[in-house]
Amino acid sequence: MNAAGRQDGKLAGVAAALLFLAVLAPWRLAAAQDTTAPAARLASPGVVQERSPTSRDNDSLVKAIEGKIRCTCGCNLDVFTCRTTDFTCATSPAMHRLVLARLDSGMTAAQVIAAFERQYGQSVLMAPPKRGFNWAAYVMPFVGLGFGLALLGFIMRRWIRARPVEPLGPPAPAGAEGSNEELERLKRELEKFEA
Repeated sequence: MNAAGRQDGKLAGVAAALLFLAVLAPWRLAAAQDTTAPAARLASPGVVQERSPTSRDNDSLVKAIEGKIRCTCGCNLDVFTCRTTDFTCATSPAMHRLVLARLDSGMTAAQVIAAFERQYGQSVLMAPPKRGFNWAAYVMPFVGLGFGLALLGFIMRRWIRARPVEPLGPPAPAGAEGSNEELERLKRELEKFEA
């Protein structure tokens, strides 16, 4: 048997072993699972377990409020997005329950957001409120852009403005040639260069 035939035989053996493991491994894992334990039991159901949402969880008012409040778990997502995408976060479900409790107590959406701001500070808001010094965050980029464009226009006008050109001196005659000595020296140098 030649080397190519042995190589093909080895590859076929490896492929057969991998196929056998791919078929056998899931069957062995399924057989090893404990089926006597109660199904769907989690260690910490308040944190990890996904529960079926109520109509209140997906209420547009609740979504709007939670969309304006940042989750404090460190993910930098709003509470609604964090609680509906990251099922391991313990903070966003607690903040959601707090939003629901405050709405149940008769607070308006603005009062709920203000209560979170008092409790956690302005960092809990997804966008800085448009009041006081925070207006600078909204206005200064446009002021800076306007100032920069005005400065650029001023500089360009000064740079492009026509200035009187001073003559450099009398123009050289068009047919001016060098002296005979210079021409001879040039010929000698060219002959050295070509040789």
